[in-house]
Amino acid sequence: MIRVWIETASTVTRAGFESVLEGTVGLELVDSLTQAEVVLREDLPLESEGSDRLPAVVLTDGPLTSRLFRRGVHAILPRDAAADQIVAALHAASVGLIVIAVEASALLGPAESDSEVENLTPREMETLEMLAEGISNKQIAARLHISEHTAKFHVNSILGKLGAGTRTEAVMRGLRSGLLKV
Repeated sequence: MIRVWIETASTVTRAGFESVLEGTVGLELVDSLTQAEVVLREDLPLESEGSDRLPAVVLTDGPLTSRLFRRGVHAILPRDAAADQIVAALHAASVGLIVIAVEASALLGPAESDSEVENLTPREMETLEMLAEGISNKQIAARLHISEHTAKFHVNSILGKLGAGTRTEAVMRGLRSGLLKV
């Protein structure tokens, strides 16, 4: 049984949340924050509220940023979310999962554009795969039968095309964009 505290500024909104959630299997509405495992909020948390708070499910149409997740928010849903979406988000937040509406999925990180993926040459793709193995420029040069200078050129080209500052960041961007498979 997941104990839920409803945090709203409006008694009407609180009554609406209660009517939606009362009698829901697996959820129990509690009378105080100290009894709760998850918080259902109608507003975004204030800057001063830290991540040491209980996991929160927030219904909002306000501006969203990834910083919300560092402030205890585990789920962000639109205000017009269906009751089953709210219940699912409460269950997910109670076990530490993050829930985000499809409309707000851009918060998960910048997507690599198609042009960045298309710009990598086949040789750069080979080099990126070797970077993922963690091998040095000298080893890359030996495997590809090229000079170490040319290997460094390929690595620097990959860094530039993927907008990465380090080899590790290039590998991470390659993974996120689908260039590399785990």
